[in-house]
Amino acid sequence: MISPRPRHLPQDFPNWRFEHLVIEYDALTQSVWMNYRADSPHCYTLRMLQDAIDFRDAIKYLVEMEGRNWPIRYIVMASKKPHVFSLGGDLATFVSCIRNDDRDALLTYAYACIEVMYTLTSAFDLPVLTLSVVRGQCMGGGFEGALATDFVIAEEGARLGVPEIAFNTFPGMGAVTFLTRRVGPARTQQILSAGRVYSARELYDLDIVDVVAPEGRALETAHEWMLDPDGSKWRRRQALVKFRKQCFPVRKEELLRVVELWTDCSMAISRHDLRYMERLVSAQLRLAGGDDPPAGKSEEAETPPSLKED
Repeated sequence: MISPRPRHLPQDFPNWRFEHLVIEYDALTQSVWMNYRADSPHCYTLRMLQDAIDFRDAIKYLVEMEGRNWPIRYIVMASKKPHVFSLGGDLATFVSCIRNDDRDALLTYAYACIEVMYTLTSAFDLPVLTLSVVRGQCMGGGFEGALATDFVIAEEGARLGVPEIAFNTFPGMGAVTFLTRRVGPARTQQILSAGRVYSARELYDLDIVDVVAPEGRALETAHEWMLDPDGSKWRRRQALVKFRKQCFPVRKEELLRVVELWTDCSMAISRHDLRYMERLVSAQLRLAGGDDPPAGKSEEAETPPSLKED
């Protein structure tokens, strides 16, 4: 069955124009790169999520219509920002929805997130592998997006984590599902409860990151990892991923149930936790103004006093 005709047509590939995405095609590795623009927000806005959904529709239509002319082995998610992969969800939207008691608006945003996460974890419903290339900070929903792909390459200096426990909620856009599939429920519980920020090397030791790239060489490392003239590495990786997904399938229904729980949990957070979230919004806005994020090191996420007193 042919997908509906998208706005971005096969004959224009890879020069598709999106508000927040830069699309590139590398013929040597047969990879399509979905890069977040350097001048786009550091978090996943609703418009950015829609761009990702539009890209999904366009790439599926391309493969169905002209797949032989555009061979694709990998779809890569990366960022043109050298210091930030993604800071995750749009906290300003979260705060607005919670303060205005607008559960429907928050759920609309959450459903759009799951549409993107499921697209990544299902490899666009195409015979391809998905890869995240992480440089800099990768937090909250950004980390969840990376976890949704088949493989993760992270630069030595990358910092990754799900700090939502700091404002008494949990990462609802897939982390529970994706981490459980990778490291089991006990380790997942430890990661979510601690709210730690991890180094790429630490997550490599936990089998969450697949390759640690030298500092400043994430893109080159990804290219070398994918370079495979006879396709033997790609076929082995595809077999491994197929086995993993058959043994530990990710259902869209599960992701939707979890994000609905997350929505209810978020709508019920205290005023104190909401003020803490607002401070993080200010941090996101400062980064959007061009300030480099702090280098940081692996540590416990900053915790509000209410949690420290428990």
